[in-house]
Amino acid sequence: MPAFSRSRPPVLCRRMFRIRFLSCMFLSCCFAGLAAPLGVRAETARPVPAPAASGAVLEKVLLVSRHGIRSPTKPLATLEKKTGRTWSAWPVPPGELTDHGRADLALMGQFLQSWYAPLLPQASAPCASARAVFVWADSADTRTRQSGDILTHALTQGCTSTAQSLPAGRHDPLFNALAAGREHRDQQRVMRSLTRAFQEDTAPGRPGAQAASALQAVFAPTGCQQQKGPCFSAPTVLSWKKGLPHAEGGLNLSASTAENLLLEYVQGLPSTVFDDARTAPDNNAARTRQLLEVVLPAHALQSDRLRRLPALAVPRGHVLAETLLVALAEQTVALPDGSTLPPSARLILFAGHDTTLDMLATLFGLDWAFADQPDRTAPDTTLAFELWRRPDGQKDVCFRVFHQSLEQLRQTQPMSRQIGQGAPQLLHSRFCPAPAQAACTVEDLTLSLNKLKEQDL
Repeated sequence: MPAFSRSRPPVLCRRMFRIRFLSCMFLSCCFAGLAAPLGVRAETARPVPAPAASGAVLEKVLLVSRHGIRSPTKPLATLEKKTGRTWSAWPVPPGELTDHGRADLALMGQFLQSWYAPLLPQASAPCASARAVFVWADSADTRTRQSGDILTHALTQGCTSTAQSLPAGRHDPLFNALAAGREHRDQQRVMRSLTRAFQEDTAPGRPGAQAASALQAVFAPTGCQQQKGPCFSAPTVLSWKKGLPHAEGGLNLSASTAENLLLEYVQGLPSTVFDDARTAPDNNAARTRQLLEVVLPAHALQSDRLRRLPALAVPRGHVLAETLLVALAEQTVALPDGSTLPPSARLILFAGHDTTLDMLATLFGLDWAFADQPDRTAPDTTLAFELWRRPDGQKDVCFRVFHQSLEQLRQTQPMSRQIGQGAPQLLHSRFCPAPAQAACTVEDLTLSLNKLKEQDL
């Protein structure tokens, strides 16, 4: 089977060679395409060529992606009421993909196909490799189903244009086991965990407080002094409604406003907060980019306290996590419609949401950040689970994350294999017995997931 390897291991691996020969060979594969840390000179990142005689072999890749650029999920009138400002108009109804978003997502799909092409069968017959690609999309929303179709078309190079999914509008347990009725929340446990999370320090100088101050300054400088004015630093109020936890207050307002500003920017719409006709558009764009750097941490903080909270992430996401582990163990994978994952599938993608990425980050002990993208789960962001076979026969899992920069999304710029232009970032799971190796066995990950389930289910 075609596979990946490196003929020349990186410096770190060469240093470890004298100590741990087999580990070094595996690291040379896992580190292929790794994005350089900040401050390191960019260099060409190449997809791994045919396997070297002593290299590890990539056998399967599971991808989990966020949908493309969408409009705000709330009507603009609601945003105006909450923030006190008139927002730029969108070309689509609330929560739907835009044409701009479709184009960006197609570029991500094409890059993923190019990066993992050596994994797919190479044959002269048209569409021969399409049988090794399988895409399953969340059926709950139009944007995820359409994103699945776009990625299917890109990954199969136009040979297939429809992703598999449950019937439209159904809650899929892979993407939200709670909404699908496969799991139930323990209200007392969830609220107790949420209360502790929201009691963390939010003193001035912390990212959440800085985001609130910046948003207050550009939206409503005196909003906190007005009875009904938007106040981005208002305390969080927790409640339980219709079987769901709710968090209202300044952090929630800051997080949602910051995300909508990001979506507005990458869609290329006029700035809601910097729309001075006397200022050159490029200057308004630069001011918006600076603002996004300051305010997007509020979105990450809200995600940490809600979406990545184990008491919510475990019941919501363990079905997908278990499905990924079964696939990585090369066992038969049952899909929610009663079918099974095709045995021929080697490049498998699940098209979901930013919440999907957040819950998997918790369940697999992952975290990441980008130098050129302030939102760690921005549109099109894709998490990769790579199954590698080492020369001694042992199989391990490496994690990577693919993303597009702010400007790549805004300008619909193609991704390249230059570091900082598309090359994925290698992730280290805190659940790996030796995190420095950036790899876990499926057994290690299964044990860690079971421990989380014992604590939070």
